[in-house]
Amino acid sequence: MKTNFIIFFLIIGQLGLAQNPVLKEGDSNFLYVCDPAAEVFNGKVYVYCSHDQPDAINYESMKDYVVLESSDLKTWINHSVSLDPQLDKGFEYAQSNMNAPDAAYKDGWYYWYFPSDITHVGVAKSKTPVGPWKSAIKNEIATIFDPTVFVDDDGQAYIYGNDHWVDIGDEGSHIMGAKLKDNMVELDGPWVRLSQETVNEAVHVFKRNGIYYFSARVGPVTKYWMADSPLPQYADLKGELAPNSPESPNHTSVIAFNNEWYLFYHRGDVNHGNRYKRSVCFDKMTFRADGTVEPITYTLDADVEITAPVYPPRVKKEKVETNIGASEQPDGYLRYEGESYSEKSKGSMKASAENQKKFAPLKNGDWLQFSDLTFGKSPKPFTFRIRLSAKNAGGSIVLRINSESGTVIGSIPVTSTGGLEQYKTLSTELNRIRTSQTIYITYEGPDDNLVYLDWFEWNPETK
Repeated sequence: MKTNFIIFFLIIGQLGLAQNPVLKEGDSNFLYVCDPAAEVFNGKVYVYCSHDQPDAINYESMKDYVVLESSDLKTWINHSVSLDPQLDKGFEYAQSNMNAPDAAYKDGWYYWYFPSDITHVGVAKSKTPVGPWKSAIKNEIATIFDPTVFVDDDGQAYIYGNDHWVDIGDEGSHIMGAKLKDNMVELDGPWVRLSQETVNEAVHVFKRNGIYYFSARVGPVTKYWMADSPLPQYADLKGELAPNSPESPNHTSVIAFNNEWYLFYHRGDVNHGNRYKRSVCFDKMTFRADGTVEPITYTLDADVEITAPVYPPRVKKEKVETNIGASEQPDGYLRYEGESYSEKSKGSMKASAENQKKFAPLKNGDWLQFSDLTFGKSPKPFTFRIRLSAKNAGGSIVLRINSESGTVIGSIPVTSTGGLEQYKTLSTELNRIRTSQTIYITYEGPDDNLVYLDWFEWNPETK
């Protein structure tokens, strides 16, 4: 928990106009924040945001979360980084990208839901909306993409998202919902498919005048559905809620505050940003007499300039001379491409001519040998990461040492990544692996499954 925060003031020139972007590049404590999950607690607005790094070249640098607070939507308190699941104690299960979060309140506790390893859901809790936060669980509570939580008027809580990466129902990507138990950290029943239509990501739910609204990004735009229950079969698609977010796929949330409704979103064409360096904005919503929504028109303050996106040059990966096929990552990790094996099993498939430099295909029993890998001098445990795609869930990536039938040093269960074109980073912990070793990576699983190995990496301990 980072306790340092700075109050900054942003005044709009005309009453009723949104101040966009909320954080401006000229502020001394400026941050790129995105994926805004806006909530109203105790008469104030709190926005729980993902955090883009100023040198980001992809989404993998998103590691922590920021809270913004306002009592009038004009003056804001920036609480800066308030939750860092990869560094804060108690969140040892949390891994990989820290993308779109959400927050909810029930029975004296504030709950913060965040992605762990893209598709799993971690939970923090606090007695205040801004922390300090502690883990509410010992392991992830569910598998869903872009988790969002809604507490209904009767106190029943629901969790929503979409199965963009891992099918948890029918094949494809749809809006999914489930009940939560009173403890807010366990599912109370199965996932229910709520949309007939396919969606991409960024599911959000709110309620107005007894009507439940479900929104999600569909292609470049955000669309919305309406229903008379929180878990309908199916919700009624009404149309576009908001256009494509400039220079970035959109992620939205909705609140009612001081008798007005607002849509929060992000955009990448201000503050010299881009799709990896985004800024939070908000605009008023207008509802028609039948409850449908007038599509949102994005606004900027009069003195805010739309800036051309700035992408920093990618860090050049230098070859490590002692490890043929390895490349040194900016964070010190050594990465091997799957196709850089030194030997393979006789039955192993060959990648197509088009993709032979992109992945190594594996079926049940196939192994790849990687010779003379340098694992450093320390016997301390370390994280071994592997990126792959899988047609279906099932089986494991098994790591062996010295031969294809040698001692097993690690095993990583394979889950469906949503198709062979979609990749996911998995990890395990290895222990007492030192100096130069020959490693065998094997897939052991159903005969009809296929796995594409993109790369694997670790950070060698040099002391």
